[in-house]
Amino acid sequence: MKQLIQQLVNKADLSEAQATKVAEVVRDFIGEKLPEPIRGPALAALTGENVDSAADAIKGAVGKLFG
Repeated sequence: MKQLIQQLVNKADLSEAQATKVAEVVRDFIGEKLPEPIRGPALAALTGENVDSAADAIKGAVGKLFG
């Protein structure tokens, strides 16, 4: 989530406190709205936890939803 916060600071001209709050809102929104098979990997990618495996898990979950 540090990368997201830094991007918000740099690109949206937010203070670090503002950017942190925005990132928390985004994280909570994703946690509430995404279906379970996608939620965990998406949150892992957002927080920077093993992004490659999170992306692979999302692809697999989306494939199951639509395939």
